This record gives sequence, structure tokens and C-alpha cells, in this order.
Amino acid sequence: MIYELRSYWIEPAVYNQYIDWVNQKAQPLQREKFGFRVIGFWTVGAEDGTVDADSPNVVWLTAWESREERDRVWSALRASPEWTAIREGMPNFHRKPGNVKFLDPVACSPLT
Repeated sequence: MIYELRSYWIEPAVYNQYIDWVNQKAQPLQREKFGFRVIGFWTVGAEDGTVDADSPNVVWLTAWESREERDRVWSALRASPEWTAIREGMPNFHRKPGNVKFLDPVACSPLT
């Protein structure tokens, strides 16, 4: 099993719209039709609720059997008419490009 950690810097002006889109459209499509195994999806902020402009304000973690599975599923999602439809007319949410990292568990990790 491998884990994909995605970090995003979402524009504050469209932040709530992005969260609504994720909850109502993106995650349901990814999970229900394409089988994404989402471990968690979080908003990120300081204890006082502020967001550092240099830090991501949204992160999410997905589990995959292999890199090949991940690449195949993401390609299928991006090529689907459903993905095109839910993105149509949406603003550019990102204030800078997202960041994708792959996490490989060590022996003591409960997520192996």
C-alpha cells in the first residue's frame, strides 16, 4: 500500500465554494465512481484559526495498492465526462500549484 498526500493553497475568496464543491461533487465522484480510498480530507489552520499564506490550507490523503493503480485511476477520472462536467464554470481555486507526495509506511506504522 502507498499513500498519496495532496496539499493545496486555496484562494481565500473562493475557499468556501471550494469546500462545498469538494463535499458535494468532487469527493463523491472520486469515491463512488472511481474508487478512491480517501483516508482523510482536512482543512489546515493555526490554533487561532488563521492560515499562513505560505502553508497549504487543504490537505488530503488517499491509499493506493500501487503507483500503477493510482496513475490509472487518476487518468480515468481526469478523462471522464463527469469530471469535466463538475469543473465546468468553476473558478480557479488555487493561489499556487498543489503539491503531491507519496508516503511509504515504515514497519511500525499501523497504516501498512
